[in-house]
Amino acid sequence: MLRIVLALVSLATVMGEGCCPPDVWEGLEGLLAGSVQAGKPHLTKGGLMLHLNNTGKIIAIEEDLFVDDHEIKLKIIQDYNRGTEYMIMDGKCTKKTLEPWKPKCIPDDAQVVQNTYFGAGSAMLAVKTYSFMEKGLQVYATATVSGCIPIVEVMSGTTAEGVSTVDVVEFSGITLGIKDPSVFNIPSICNSESVPFMHIPSTSRLRRSVFH
Repeated sequence: MLRIVLALVSLATVMGEGCCPPDVWEGLEGLLAGSVQAGKPHLTKGGLMLHLNNTGKIIAIEEDLFVDDHEIKLKIIQDYNRGTEYMIMDGKCTKKTLEPWKPKCIPDDAQVVQNTYFGAGSAMLAVKTYSFMEKGLQVYATATVSGCIPIVEVMSGTTAEGVSTVDVVEFSGITLGIKDPSVFNIPSICNSESVPFMHIPSTSRLRRSVFH
């Protein structure tokens, strides 16, 4: 019996364990991303406000970023009920078909590479760092032990499009629920025929993040 228990513990350690953040939450993201596309390097830095409703299968992201020192302000709405992603920038709306909805969780086959904490004494916050692959990219994601609240995410590798990338995201100011549900409203300009989808180096990572 002891051998069986030890074998099961060993297997659990190898296979790891995933977790899922709350179904509905919003918070800030600090982003620093470097990429090389067609031999040209890009640097993206700035902040995002994320609004995520797993139950309703809809996500809104408000960005204020600098891409190669050029400031970009835009909003992305991913409505999985309609199967459409909307990008609103400079009074224009572009659309793109979404992949099928996938739960925004750390996968069950992720390996726990570190159990640690932030803070000290009575103010300690227990966290876990997970390692796993996501669409060919290496991901290290740190989340709280209690509630699986995202803390940091690091993603690196080469995308299917041949873009080499290293992205670092820090999460902060997370609250449960959505303060203003109208953040998910599709602007009227998106009802008309849209222009071709705009590619911005930063936006490719947003559709890859394990947390959204």
